[in-house]
Amino acid sequence: MSLFWQRRESPQGRMVDFPGYSLSGVVASFVFVLLTMKQSDDFRVIGPAHPILARVGEDALLSCQLLPKRAALHMDVSWYRSEPGTHVLLARRNGAEVTEQQMEEYRGRVEWIEDDIAEGGVALKMYNIQPSDNGQYWCRFQEGSYCGETSLLLKVVGLGATPHIHMEGSVESGVQLVCTAKGWFPEPQVYWEDITGEKLLTVSEYQVQDEDGLFYVEATLMVRNASTETVSCFIHNPTLTEEKGSVISIPEKVQTELASLKVIGPSQPILVRVGEDIQLTCYLSPKANAQSMEVRWVRSHRYPAVYVYVDGDHVAGEQMAEYRGRTALVTDAMDEGTLTLQIHNARPSDDGQYRCLLEKDGVYQEASLDLKVVGLGSSPLITMEGLKDGEIQLMCTSEGWFPQPHVQWRDMEGKAIPSFSEVLTQDSHGLFHVEAFLLVTNSSVVNVTCSISNPLLGEEKMATFSLSETRMTFTWKILLILGLLLAVAIGLIRRKSCRKSECDTGSKYSSPRPDPF
Repeated sequence: MSLFWQRRESPQGRMVDFPGYSLSGVVASFVFVLLTMKQSDDFRVIGPAHPILARVGEDALLSCQLLPKRAALHMDVSWYRSEPGTHVLLARRNGAEVTEQQMEEYRGRVEWIEDDIAEGGVALKMYNIQPSDNGQYWCRFQEGSYCGETSLLLKVVGLGATPHIHMEGSVESGVQLVCTAKGWFPEPQVYWEDITGEKLLTVSEYQVQDEDGLFYVEATLMVRNASTETVSCFIHNPTLTEEKGSVISIPEKVQTELASLKVIGPSQPILVRVGEDIQLTCYLSPKANAQSMEVRWVRSHRYPAVYVYVDGDHVAGEQMAEYRGRTALVTDAMDEGTLTLQIHNARPSDDGQYRCLLEKDGVYQEASLDLKVVGLGSSPLITMEGLKDGEIQLMCTSEGWFPQPHVQWRDMEGKAIPSFSEVLTQDSHGLFHVEAFLLVTNSSVVNVTCSISNPLLGEEKMATFSLSETRMTFTWKILLILGLLLAVAIGLIRRKSCRKSECDTGSKYSSPRPDPF
């Protein structure tokens, strides 16, 4: 009688593997199942009818109950997130806690609550709720060969900070307002309203999760009629149906701050080579002491930032991971309104636009700076890849370039020769590796040059390859090989002739003389 496994649906609607047998053992199998399997109505497991809400940072209680009520001290009980035996939050067997398979992120954060275990009720207390805890959980009881389970839905919510409305722009083109807030979960809804409660059209919206899984929100509004507008920004949590809002009166801010202070940056792009330090400078006009202001260096969005300076100190919690440990604010001339951000060890990823923002009384002024990171790569190397039917294939290679370099082949007169093909790849640091191929079919071409240039620096590196020397070298190699082969052949012939002569001489003198008698 052969044994195999078959997948069937359990009483709880989950697929379970059961043993099966060949047709010759159907009767024995049926009897075995009746003797070993308990009835499906022996017990069942129930949980809360509604999702469990838990705020970020607080504790949550997940509970389940056996029906009909019965003692569960002798049962195996486990809590998990996907499949039994894996991703276990906590498990107990024969009344003892088992932690071997417990998920790392739940170690020290969960606890059994067994006050009602005599009546089949168990609960799991989870401390310091995080956004990653959001989702479905399973509570599973097992007694002998029968098990029952139920699912619970935990909804994690975070009511973040009150939104902050920042003002940018000028009176002539209108006023740009930016509403920002962080610490929300799940992804919140953002909207603007005027003084009458009418919704205003958002120009752009940006949301990103920080390292803790909480959402940062940034919404932009353009107000053309700055003389009469008072607007509000609201951020709404869809799970809690709660929201927070802020209001701003544009005319007052425009009159007092917007036109009184300007931030000015360099008019030309800043060029810096890979590995060097970057200096990004902006200044206030007219000159003013910036030590008490909020200074924010950003890329495309305000958060996370390249560098943030508030109340005389660096705010590390808002900094982008790739700039940590690489930045410093030069404060020597801050009292005159000059601000310089130093970024150590320039990388290709640093290339692009930066914004220098200064805030005073809720109004931001900014200047844009264009940073060009450049890398002058290695001197090219030309190698011959093949020689066939009078055609020569050459390959020119170099590495360490940024941005994408320009490759050009030229003949001995400086005339451009198109590449047969080019391959440009970037390494893990973002630097370009070049492979350019040239197919030479014209026998009159004697020398070729491969030049690789950086389009921003206007500098190039080149290498020359002599086809005549290559052909001569190749010819000499062929002649040398033929000469060696000829020498070996002559040596073999002479050796063979010598052996034949020795053989004939030996036959002449070593044969026995005939007996005269």
